[in-house]
Amino acid sequence: MKVFVSSVIRGFEPYRDAAVRAAQMLGHEVIRAEDFGASPDSPQQVCLAGVRAADVVVLLLSERYGWRDPDSGLAPTHEEYREARERHPVLVFIQGSVTPEAAQRTFIEEVQSWGSGHYTQRFASPEALQAAAIRALHDFELSRAAGSVDEGEMLARATALVPTGRQGHEARLCLAVAGGPRQQVLRPAELEDTALGRTIMREGLFGAAAIFDTGEGTAPELSGAALVVAQEHASVLLDEAGSVRVVQPTARGRRRGEADPQAFSLHPAILIEGDIRDQLERGLRFAGWLLDHVDPARRLSDIVVVAALLGAGHLGWRTRAEQEANPNSWPMGRGGDQVVVHPSPARRNRAALLHDTARLAEDLTVLLRREVRS
Repeated sequence: MKVFVSSVIRGFEPYRDAAVRAAQMLGHEVIRAEDFGASPDSPQQVCLAGVRAADVVVLLLSERYGWRDPDSGLAPTHEEYREARERHPVLVFIQGSVTPEAAQRTFIEEVQSWGSGHYTQRFASPEALQAAAIRALHDFELSRAAGSVDEGEMLARATALVPTGRQGHEARLCLAVAGGPRQQVLRPAELEDTALGRTIMREGLFGAAAIFDTGEGTAPELSGAALVVAQEHASVLLDEAGSVRVVQPTARGRRRGEADPQAFSLHPAILIEGDIRDQLERGLRFAGWLLDHVDPARRLSDIVVVAALLGAGHLGWRTRAEQEANPNSWPMGRGGDQVVVHPSPARRNRAALLHDTARLAEDLTVLLRREVRS
């Protein structure tokens, strides 16, 4: 693999060298700023290109934040992290027994809110860092043992989850997530386990990203090689490869227990942009929770997300402000009966489901809007 080492450089060389040794002992190629040759590009461009060329980023954080770029206002390490987090796994190591300066403390809080857990570890010495990095890189290698990540295959699998044909009279919003490298995440017996269906049903009704209506009945059942937990107006599908599909209505009234009666558009002929974005974010968070539940070891390191409007492309699309300004006119969309979109490139690091949710939902909303209004 190609391993990019990101940290401040001045005064931190022994720790950077320890991370380099860890990667090289496992036979990996190291990318770091010290090894870049002469280039007509700026150091910023060269380093960020190095991040993009890597398979995994090792991020080392200590007490110093470093020099700030006058344009971005961020230190180079901070820029490298933001460049990496949507593209690659980031293995985070934080030096203990130091007091980070204010800017570095803020940076660490951002990183920990995104990457805390399996790949985050503290270190006290170069030797301890080297040992921790070897373990983390080895664990990451094992997670990829099923094969390489094929973006085209993942995109085809996610798109195939989108229902075809007329799905009743109600317009629906569909979110499909396929993970890679492709492998069996759930055995048939695990998929049939009634406890799994009950857990999905409970989270869908009462979880932090609930997508079901507590006023409707909910029933898990097997559909071919997939588990489907469905209500009349919403459903969740999970298959043996860990692919997830979440379907929600595009317009509905207040869910029981919701304080905001404007949580969803009440007019069935209008798509309200803010509601669509909120539902996409809710669906992404639910899919992220479900993947973590069935694949806690994160064997699926990457994901592809597809969003679709089913029976809704002909509906009018407005912001809430536009609808309030002119509530008695109903513009017609030109997107057709089915609108299917995905980001480009489609492949994302799996962590984006839970930690870049708002931006991903916003991008999918914009893509749907373009298709409906085109």
